[in-house]
Amino acid sequence: MHSTSNCRCRCRQPLSAKKAVKLAGLTVLLLVVHCKPLAIADDTHALHSHYLANAGVMVAKGETRLLFDPFFRNDYGVYQLVPADIEAAIMAGMPPYDGVDAVFVSHYHDDHFDPALVVAYLLKWPGVQLYAPQQAVDVMLQAVEMPGRDVLDRIHGLELLAGGETIEIHADEIEIEAVAIAHAGWPSRNTDIDNVAYRVTLDASTSVVHLGDADKNREHYEPHRDFWHARTARLAFAPVWLLLTEPGRQVLDEYVRAQQVIGVHVYDQVPRDPADRPEEFDGLDIFVTPGEFRNHDSAAPADSQSLLTD
Repeated sequence: MHSTSNCRCRCRQPLSAKKAVKLAGLTVLLLVVHCKPLAIADDTHALHSHYLANAGVMVAKGETRLLFDPFFRNDYGVYQLVPADIEAAIMAGMPPYDGVDAVFVSHYHDDHFDPALVVAYLLKWPGVQLYAPQQAVDVMLQAVEMPGRDVLDRIHGLELLAGGETIEIHADEIEIEAVAIAHAGWPSRNTDIDNVAYRVTLDASTSVVHLGDADKNREHYEPHRDFWHARTARLAFAPVWLLLTEPGRQVLDEYVRAQQVIGVHVYDQVPRDPADRPEEFDGLDIFVTPGEFRNHDSAAPADSQSLLTD
């Protein structure tokens, strides 16, 4: 594992010059609320996760806001787009999407990443940092007019090799760790896509994971066994195919080891009402309705829960 002083990441500015990002802890799910997109939870000190669409989520606690894969405009005809009112609220910095500290991009596919939207957001909000695979950064800077130094200095391109070492970035109370996990479809397709999984540790004790479009095969995770076992994540956002397949559930149990897993990247045709869903979705915790948020209790369970059937 690398620290910021010796990592193999190529950033537009040394990582030590980044704006400090402050986060607070992640906690146990108490309540599922289907709310208006701009609703603000009463308890500002509790951790909340807000569903945007597809793999897009916001994690919030106190004054801290983190966005994962929030800006995209292609649903490929099967996924969900961020509703226009939610996208507009994010761009305008309206509650609860105000005061965002950082944006994390898993990879450059169009259902996760729109270069023009990302740059527009960075231009509008000069306090926001962007973390993305260097491949996505290169695509972005080729697709849009070159932004000024004030934006470039906040774009942090991460260079990672599948099976290689992790990147570790320290910024005051927050620790960002990144590891390359092959994109779903390996080895027959998407082998040229750099997919980054993030683990962000908050308050020096609580971690949240976002896996992007991670593949289900264990050979992508085994080289990083020590990395995954170094911390027990409080919460993980995983593509739903990891929850729906036995190999996927095995890697979540054996490697990611999160105390709570919420499935994202769910097909738009999956019914909103759990009672109407196919049997394979029984018992799964998934995000399906843009604007939905979760209020997570402050007391995490002592042990992670297995996703494998007995």
